[in-house]
Amino acid sequence: MTFLLDANVLIYSAERRSDRGEQCARILEAVIRDGSPGRTSPAVLEEVWDVERRRGLLGLEGLTERLYRGLGPLLAITDSVFALALTIDAPGAGTNDRIHIATCLANDIALIASADRGLDGVEGVERIDPCDRRAVGRMLAG
Repeated sequence: MTFLLDANVLIYSAERRSDRGEQCARILEAVIRDGSPGRTSPAVLEEVWDVERRRGLLGLEGLTERLYRGLGPLLAITDSVFALALTIDAPGAGTNDRIHIATCLANDIALIASADRGLDGVEGVERIDPCDRRAVGRMLAG
């Protein structure tokens, strides 16, 4: 089953010194190296790029470009996706999160790998916490 990779999973994947970072790296490697059906969008990569450029955190240099090359083709953010995002009722979700949700809904993607609890309880999309080993195992197994 296809799932969307949220920006926090991609950013944390560069943080290999923690359990969270290891789990996120496991997800990313399963997609890029092993062909698990994870996808992402330009909106997600823009978030990663913003963190990479603004925060100057060690280990993030070039991350966005590597992700772009490894995760393509990206899911499109179309006019209809944006219009759908405007209708999403998700009080805990920010504006870009709503675009991610709409991207999932428009592409029949029912899972989103994310540490963001604001995505919980959204109709039509289930959040998989990257630190929940069992849920991640089920997601990667399809």
